[in-house]
Amino acid sequence: MKFHRPFAPKTGPSRAAGAIAIVAALCVVSAGSAFAEPEVDELAKLNELTKQAQELIETAQSVQLDLDRKLQLQSAAEQKHTDDVAALESTRAQLADYQGTVDRAAAAIYTGGSTDSVTAFFAAASPQRLIDQLAVQRTITDQITGQLQKFREAQRQAAVAAAASAESAATAKAAADAAATVRADLETKQSEVEGQVRLVRATYYALPAAQQALLGPGGAIPTVGMSGLTPNARTLAAYVIATFPGVQSIGGVRPDPIPDHPSGHAIDIMIGSDMALGDAINADVQSQAERFGVSYTMWRVANHFNHVHVTVS
Repeated sequence: MKFHRPFAPKTGPSRAAGAIAIVAALCVVSAGSAFAEPEVDELAKLNELTKQAQELIETAQSVQLDLDRKLQLQSAAEQKHTDDVAALESTRAQLADYQGTVDRAAAAIYTGGSTDSVTAFFAAASPQRLIDQLAVQRTITDQITGQLQKFREAQRQAAVAAAASAESAATAKAAADAAATVRADLETKQSEVEGQVRLVRATYYALPAAQQALLGPGGAIPTVGMSGLTPNARTLAAYVIATFPGVQSIGGVRPDPIPDHPSGHAIDIMIGSDMALGDAINADVQSQAERFGVSYTMWRVANHFNHVHVTVS
């Protein structure tokens, strides 16, 4: 009878090799996970900072609207005070002019010898002439006195109005100054958060593509007012987000005297102090004006040095 030897020599090494491979794979996965944990933390930090940045954008818009309103109130209050002061000066001039007329009339009467009723009595040619003369003098005196009282009352009212408007102007200025301080503090906070976002985002984008895919999206660019954008504006915003990761934020629909933003036809691409990025975005958008239906852009002009404004059809 023949006995066939079992295939133990082949099976043993094969199982050992498999075990080694599994252990090695686990070590690689474990090492990879350990390596990825700091990046995971950074990604969570980035997402949280992005959320903060978006909230600050929304707050900034509200604060700016409040400041604009208070500046308008200040301007109106200061204009009213200017008008009230002009009115006061006018009444003072009128009173002074009339007072001069009264003084001259009084001097003329005095030098003419008819300053009182006694003098008029002895100088009158007849009783009737005396009565008529005294009646005329009384009428003139009453008219002069009444007119002086009117001018003085007008001056008093003008002075009261000027004092009240001065107080209103001071109150409006204080409110506008307080709003401006709030905006300045908010801008400082925005700069701090946006700086942190840039640093953490730079760390994320420095990772290999495979590791970025493993971690997931690296903190979307903060946006506000995207609801209500026209198709062209929405497409452009998506393109900017995908093409220019250095953008700080994008704003869309918001209240504004000019209809571009309220109607959803405009976006503001915030770039902070990165002028080169603004140049690149502006040039890129203009070169694709037909694709996105660009009507016009605003960049490196008054109030447009920290963002590129784009209006589309």
